[in-house]
Amino acid sequence: MFNYQKFALLILMALATILLNVGYVLPVEAMTQQLKMKGDRGYQVEAVFSYDQASATEITVQGRGTTDTVDSLKVSFYDPSGSVIASYDNIVDSIAYGNYFEFHYDPLLHKILGEVDLGGESAGEMYLKGNVADKLSLIVVDPSGKEKVVDQLSVVSR
Repeated sequence: MFNYQKFALLILMALATILLNVGYVLPVEAMTQQLKMKGDRGYQVEAVFSYDQASATEITVQGRGTTDTVDSLKVSFYDPSGSVIASYDNIVDSIAYGNYFEFHYDPLLHKILGEVDLGGESAGEMYLKGNVADKLSLIVVDPSGKEKVVDQLSVVSR
């Protein structure tokens, strides 16, 4: 004979297990955003980052250390022919790398704001620096440590 009470209890336990597992996944509302910038001389920069959408009102990250909302940020640099010439993981697993790193973003407007410093910072590396209201400078650090502006870029997509 079929035991309906035992069957109902098993269904409730299974449902409770599913809801608990789903409950642990749902609170994190990760958002991935891609920004593209194009230079006067044809260089391009692409930044892809992800952040916790639920807790982000304005994202501000400066320097090294743990970030409150940004999970990852990768910036890639392309020459005028479209080939990747450099790529940097500025934020990995909510930890920002780079002493000079700076990034501001308004998730409500989907817009990068203010001062920016993305990419590398050592000899032989490349980075993007400046204020979004003006053109941003694409800079190469030569082996001696001297900085050279390669191109001036504007944000073209968000």
